[in-house]
Amino acid sequence: MKIINLIAILSFGISSTIYAQTPKWINYENRHAFYPENKYITGFSSETNYLNLEVSEILEKCKDNAKKSLVESVKVSIKSITVSGTENLNTGNNVATYEYIKHSSVSYSNIDVAGLITETYYDKKKKTAYAFTYVKRTDLISNYKQKVISELQRLEQNYNFASEAIAAGQSQKAIPKLLECLPYFREIEEGQSILAALGVFDEASIQAEKTLALKSKIDKSINELNNSIKTDISDLAYFISNGLKIQKPDLQGSVSLSSFNYQDTKMGSPFSKRLFKELEQKLVSNARFNILSQDLFGANVDLNPYDYIITGTYWEEADYLKVIVVLRNFKTGKAEASIESKLKKDYCSQNSISFLPENFIIANNKNKNFTENEIVGGDLKLEVWTNKGRDNLLYSQGDTLRLYIRANKECYVRFVYYLADGSSVLLLDDFYLGIDKVNKVYQLPDEFICSDPYGAELLQVNAQTERFEPLFTSFKYGYNFITEDIGEIIKKNRGFKKLDDKIMKAENRLVITTMSY
Repeated sequence: MKIINLIAILSFGISSTIYAQTPKWINYENRHAFYPENKYITGFSSETNYLNLEVSEILEKCKDNAKKSLVESVKVSIKSITVSGTENLNTGNNVATYEYIKHSSVSYSNIDVAGLITETYYDKKKKTAYAFTYVKRTDLISNYKQKVISELQRLEQNYNFASEAIAAGQSQKAIPKLLECLPYFREIEEGQSILAALGVFDEASIQAEKTLALKSKIDKSINELNNSIKTDISDLAYFISNGLKIQKPDLQGSVSLSSFNYQDTKMGSPFSKRLFKELEQKLVSNARFNILSQDLFGANVDLNPYDYIITGTYWEEADYLKVIVVLRNFKTGKAEASIESKLKKDYCSQNSISFLPENFIIANNKNKNFTENEIVGGDLKLEVWTNKGRDNLLYSQGDTLRLYIRANKECYVRFVYYLADGSSVLLLDDFYLGIDKVNKVYQLPDEFICSDPYGAELLQVNAQTERFEPLFTSFKYGYNFITEDIGEIIKKNRGFKKLDDKIMKAENRLVITTMSY
């Protein structure tokens, strides 16, 4: 179960204001009337001040939740594009653009949405804080069109500088300048993905062809100066660590290293685990990065105890696995370094290292079921994590899995665990989080030991302000196995009622890859 929790840090244009009079946007109907979805992207949050916090503190928390809610809606739009495939795109050019967006949309872990307007209000009588974040779709489109153009100009300047250095026989000057281009590409990809999420696919806006042409030239120059095609995992890990070191030679602060995902599936593999171990070692010994242990997470720790995050994906390209790595500033979400390399597939087959989870086809098809009618943007906020965090999770035979949850309002919670063999288990049902548990961590009483069957598994956690529709179960081996199919489970977990300010719902999913070693 891997939490696809991509946490977003937002830059916004107008600071918050505390109103003397109750603003109209507090009302659900007014928000949707004055800020319709076809013209605006919005996020809303409210928090009751149960703990008598300073007004400024609870307003700040509300602002953060409202921004996260807005960004989550953008992320879901991007994800639906990458999952829906070419069936929703008609022309050949659109199909090519879709494939490009699908590839690039997973190169980042955070989304930095610019130009947001945030307003706040505190009701002293109700002791409740409110925050509303919004941006016009047309403004957002204009901003990201310009961002793509400006970043491409920076890339061309870097490439021209490097080309002149190479021609003058100064390759040592050229390499850093070429590597500096890679984080620019990550920023361009983010902008292109956001444009796609807003329904903008034309080449004049996306500039996919120009981006790919420039990328090809830069990749070729890097490979000629420093061969990026590797023959084993150790060399691959060293190349990655060295590339990040060149771009960030004096990196200050703690770093979280995540295991890498296969393409856009959010799943790991034995290859992921081997690469993680090698890269962790090289980042410490070669790059001198302060890599934090994955075992820091639990009931009483900050969910984000680091300054930087390193994430990666690997893609099948003919006879190679192409590995894309990004180092981001966790607080700003900005890509500060990136590196790409390739490993020959023969190495994996010769060393019996699978780069797919054991149940890949079944798990990949199952995950597509969750993209339809996904719960997005409600005022109920739900956090779920494990003792290894919530991103890029790998558990091996004998490892212990612990689960934690936190919600910002009174609600009922349901945990459903989808096993690698296709069965589904109801771990917790209609558990009530009362006022005494609001914004506090609750640890699931059961602990789980990783054992067979192995592969990609998923935990779906739903919360809502009313009880859930019952699921049919059969008690076996100490667990409640669900006898209904996945489609029916999802319907009952999400319900049919439209979200409003009275009936609130939230959902979180963790994907984890389990393996025998």
